[in-house]
Amino acid sequence: MRLWLLAAALFCVLAGEPAAAEAQSPAQLLVETTSTQVLTELRAESAAISSNPALLDTIAQKAVLPHFDFERMSQRVLGQHWRKATPEQRGRFMAEFTTLLVRTYATAVFEYRESEVRFMPARELGDKIQRIRSLVDRRDGRAPLQVDYDVFERADGWKVMDVAINGISLVVSYRSGFNTDVAKLGMDGLIDQIAQHNAARAALQ
Repeated sequence: MRLWLLAAALFCVLAGEPAAAEAQSPAQLLVETTSTQVLTELRAESAAISSNPALLDTIAQKAVLPHFDFERMSQRVLGQHWRKATPEQRGRFMAEFTTLLVRTYATAVFEYRESEVRFMPARELGDKIQRIRSLVDRRDGRAPLQVDYDVFERADGWKVMDVAINGISLVVSYRSGFNTDVAKLGMDGLIDQIAQHNAARAALQ
């Protein structure tokens, strides 16, 4: 959870404007432009968010939903459990997992809004897959935090499919916890657990 909380928050934090578009890959442009747009909106809506915390969810949904492939992330997070799940279970899991990530993102944004982020040139990982590396100045004397976005090209554009912080993958991190939960609770139990967490979070807003 802490991994995603940090990664998602950093996705929306960028100091300064993106570099010239002609010097960037489309994948890198996606990450940087989205970061700048969200930061600008958060600053503009700061007072409104203070009086209406639910507005963060709205901003988060606008920023994250179009650019993250939650179906692919769900498949990779569940692994063999996705293949064994019924279509109904897959749909329920993806809906609750998406809500979990977006709401966690929303609550994390302000904590990292002042971070300075520097993006490296995109690196090819395979056919239609690129890694966008960013370095985050933590302003406390420690080495910069490394945040990598794995982005792949679909027919409708580039989408984020994983995030890693200092080499720790979001997908791998969640997969470990969900595997344990499925073993204890079953697939429906895992989905219900995530749904209960989401409902509790929504009630606090």
